[in-house]
Amino acid sequence: MFMRRTIQSLIALSLPLVAATSNGEEGQFYIAPGLQWMDFDNTTDLDNDTGYFLGLGYDFTDRLSAEFSIFDLDPELPNSTKVEIDHWKINALYSFDSKFAGFTPFVVAGLGNTRFEANNEPTFDYGAGLKIEITKNLEWRTAIRNYNYRDRDHEDSDFGIDSALVFRFGGKERAPAPTRTAAPAPAPAPAAAPTRTIADADGDGVADSADRCPETPRNYAVDSSGCPIPVEEVARVELEVLFDFDQSVVKPEYFNEIKEVTDFMAQYPDVIVELEGHTDSQGTEAYNQGLSERRAAAVREVMISRFGIVGSRVSSRGFGESQPIASNDTAAGRADNRRVMTVIIKTLQNYRPR
Repeated sequence: MFMRRTIQSLIALSLPLVAATSNGEEGQFYIAPGLQWMDFDNTTDLDNDTGYFLGLGYDFTDRLSAEFSIFDLDPELPNSTKVEIDHWKINALYSFDSKFAGFTPFVVAGLGNTRFEANNEPTFDYGAGLKIEITKNLEWRTAIRNYNYRDRDHEDSDFGIDSALVFRFGGKERAPAPTRTAAPAPAPAPAAAPTRTIADADGDGVADSADRCPETPRNYAVDSSGCPIPVEEVARVELEVLFDFDQSVVKPEYFNEIKEVTDFMAQYPDVIVELEGHTDSQGTEAYNQGLSERRAAAVREVMISRFGIVGSRVSSRGFGESQPIASNDTAAGRADNRRVMTVIIKTLQNYRPR
């Protein structure tokens, strides 16, 4: 009884907290199958019992979710008679921003109905729990709750623990990455067009008698000697590969972006690339350092094994959680920080068009 009252007090104290975040995203639905255990009040003479739990939910924002859930139990009375209990409820769930060893705390409260054999009793429940993200769309959670009944004629309430896997689906898609474009350097001012002469075999405007480059293509601008005017252009190629929480596997959706980089390297054999791996701030610095190195090495392996880049032309390096590009206080910001990136800047020698 002392342990039960202590847990009930901890639940009640956690309810006023309102700062929240979630593994879910706005507009996602989820299903939560699991197990339900109940510790019935001593005055009911019912034994503790375990049954199945099923929840169906919707994420209104990355903070707030609503859930409809059911469970049924068949506890026994002292004379071994089974009592059929059917329960349904509608709950609101909030999750806190802080984490404890990778687990996110949350609170829950709602209204429902419990049917004891043929008797229906309106029910109010409230509680708290912990959850942890397994993959982007899968988490495991456990909650402890108090169940209070309007018509029960006893002082104490029932106590329950439910544990479930939460499968999310739907929701808003991430906006596509911006298109990579080459940024040419400013070209020098064009030379004044020379006066054409009749004896101009390549038609560049310079007389054959003064033309030092007599076979210049007609689409090139030339100087006073009839030679093409060289210009420098700067080609810039960027790569950003994002990862799921605590993962270092490159998702196939990034293969096309990686191929753009390897195609550029195939066109310019002198280009050498260094891949930079990063993480969010969840976990220890030492663990995140190793995770960032594994992520960068995974992208390097795709470039080598899938797209045929020679290993000596690409290196990888991890920076852990030290270089975030977004706030680690939000789920969206942490997702942006779980990345491998590189920037290639190549100066190209070309000729000014006419």
